Amino acid sequence: MKLRSLFVIAGVSLVLFLVSAYFLLNPKVPVNVTAGSEDFESTSALIEHIKSQHAKDHLKAFTFIQETVRFNQQGSPTDTTIWYEAIRYPKDFRIDFGDPENGNANINRNDSIYVFRGNELVHRGPEIQEFLILEGGLFHYSVEETLERLEKLGVDTDVFSKSNYKNKPIYIIGSTEGKLNKPQIWLDEEKLYVVRRFSKGKQGELYEVNYDEFKNFDGHWIETWIEFRVDGNLIQTERYKDIDVGPSLDDADFNPNLFGKQYWFDTEKS
Repeated sequence: MKLRSLFVIAGVSLVLFLVSAYFLLNPKVPVNVTAGSEDFESTSALIEHIKSQHAKDHLKAFTFIQETVRFNQQGSPTDTTIWYEAIRYPKDFRIDFGDPENGNANINRNDSIYVFRGNELVHRGPEIQEFLILEGGLFHYSVEETLERLEKLGVDTDVFSKSNYKNKPIYIIGSTEGKLNKPQIWLDEEKLYVVRRFSKGKQGELYEVNYDEFKNFDGHWIETWIEFRVDGNLIQTERYKDIDVGPSLDDADFNPNLFGKQYWFDTEKS
């Protein structure tokens, strides 16, 4: 929802780690719902509020088409590609990279990833897509399981603080103001969607994801612009279009055994 140096397994794993990307951790609550005067003092209290108040009207699934631009170390764009992405909570996520006839895609299902290149399965293994957890997965988990899943990804859920970002109040899960060198998630205090996220790489590099240009789609706030940075350097941008918050998705769309035969989008128009 996300970063892969791309179309190689290591690079692709990076994109999804950040993105992922996609949507990364945004609790897609209805547009008219806000935290109001609630004064949350812990991560568990915030998650409990989201679960108890919005279980019936949260976003169940959505699809979109994405324009992806990647940048070199000098900050210049190197290529632009179109990705087709589908999400179904709590654990289904698929990205088809570029022309579907080329057979390049990643499918996440039930905490496992299946990587296809040139219509061949080149990698499979365990992988938790972290953006799925707070974005919609929490409605399928207990508060305790939600916290546990975040902890497995390095987010210290015992640390909960408040600050301001772009002149708006925010909640911070996993850190305190000014301490960016650890995994953390920033949420808009009013709308409760994620606006920024930081993660640490295996070599100590700092990954940063910024979400912007939120729009109302049938009562749900969804970001339409994302920037990815590594150690402060811009490496990728994403622009979403054709967002559908009521897609017709089924198990076959996320079944790796049907790759090349089953797509959620119309391949004739791709």
